[in-house]
Amino acid sequence: MAADPAVLAGYPDMEILIGAAVSEANAKLSRVEQIRKFRIVPDYWEPGSELLTPTMKPRRKPIHARYADIIEALYA
Repeated sequence: MAADPAVLAGYPDMEILIGAAVSEANAKLSRVEQIRKFRIVPDYWEPGSELLTPTMKPRRKPIHARYADIIEALYA
């Protein structure tokens, strides 16, 4: 059974684990391509859902609408 995304997002070491993967990926990217800040959201993004197309492309307007507070906090 899949874990509850809210539980996973609240797991204390989750940000550390994802941060390590981001750092590893950033090492292979130019400075302008690198991820500098991120947040873990307590939702699954399923293909064909409100947030992703069936081909896994992000739907930017619904993403911004749902996570506006988080996005604003990243750039504050």
